[in-house]
Amino acid sequence: MKNFFKESWLIPICFGLIYFVWGSTYLANWYAIQDIPPLLMSGSRFATAGAVLFFLSYLFGASKITPAQWKNAALLGTMFLAIGTGGMVWAEQYISSGMVALMASLQPLLVLLLMWQMHGKRPNVAGVAGTFLGMVGMAFLVGQDQFIGGGKTLLGLGIIFISIISWGLASVKLAKMDMPANKLQSAAIQMLAGGGVLLIVSLVSGEAFDFQWINVTGRGGWSWLYLVFLGSVVSFSAFNYLLVKSTPDKVSTANYINPVVAMFLGWALNSELITGQSLIAAVLMLTGVVFIKTKIPFFEKRSFFKKSDSSLEVMGFPPVGAVKVVDIQPAAASPAIARIWHGATPAGMTDEYVSLAKSNCVANCTATPGNLGVTFFHETEGGVTRHTFISYWKDFDAVKRFAGEDFQKARFFPGEERFLMDFDRTVEHKQF
Repeated sequence: MKNFFKESWLIPICFGLIYFVWGSTYLANWYAIQDIPPLLMSGSRFATAGAVLFFLSYLFGASKITPAQWKNAALLGTMFLAIGTGGMVWAEQYISSGMVALMASLQPLLVLLLMWQMHGKRPNVAGVAGTFLGMVGMAFLVGQDQFIGGGKTLLGLGIIFISIISWGLASVKLAKMDMPANKLQSAAIQMLAGGGVLLIVSLVSGEAFDFQWINVTGRGGWSWLYLVFLGSVVSFSAFNYLLVKSTPDKVSTANYINPVVAMFLGWALNSELITGQSLIAAVLMLTGVVFIKTKIPFFEKRSFFKKSDSSLEVMGFPPVGAVKVVDIQPAAASPAIARIWHGATPAGMTDEYVSLAKSNCVANCTATPGNLGVTFFHETEGGVTRHTFISYWKDFDAVKRFAGEDFQKARFFPGEERFLMDFDRTVEHKQF
């Protein structure tokens, strides 16, 4: 049994979970809401899974959670799960599970547009092409008779778009928010908050009072249990494991697989209709997601926007008014990985913190084999100075030489905690 739990086995098992279990949850949701009202079903599912995850987090070593972290996690849980997932499940009353999954695959497209609008991170040609394909695919999908022929179907479609927008906004905000360091605790709070909101809405709307446990069939009950334990507890744990042991671009491939799994299961097990127009829409939309989420060599050096040799400008940095402390850019022709971290200090401590960071962070980065450069800048507003530290690396092996095997976590140096009032506990990585 010991060999079974080696990473060489665990990593592909975890990918299988987020590919196929998450893809199957769309049909499981449909089965469950045939017996349990949708808001009550989703709310009880997330509240139960959240309680289980909270218990597990204490078994594996819980960390202290600040009031701000509770609030942030609860807000994201409401956006991700109550509005995002809960809305999708509610819409399955009127739209087939496979079509809902396909529409949900547009979420990376929306995140791309939100990042451009909110943070000025301009898409390259591949991103623009992916956005165009996704929009054309959506037009093909919703232009069919089953989408334009009924008021309830149109209502379901509108709820899906609200859900996608909520999920996209939460995804963009997540990187900037102070969240619990323990991922299980963070997930548990989000699930408890999202589940709680859904249960309240179910009660207020009167939906919950029409429910009778005696009417739950074996299929509906087993589907609910499947969603709680495999769909939430097990698969979410696998997702977090992969964020540490794999790379974000590989984990994001679930965006391509989940809709395919959902459409096939809906067709095979639930007699859901897949028209030729739906298949064309699926190809267009999923190709658009591939363009957005994958590095395509043909597009790497092409852009519809002003070209720049600066890695900072390619990533949308720095903001107007920022003060550059260090700016050692990698060679323009060198492919690289940018490791991006944000932290905040009181404005009165800016000079002291910058001095400490230069002698520790910058010195250690540039001395690590495989480092291609460092950029360190800050901006001050309202008594707070926000610092951004970007290091450039040849590959992920070089990143691990600096940060360790758990390279998604931020690396801190002695004395930093005395200055930092807010900071990222995990680090964003971008390939360019």
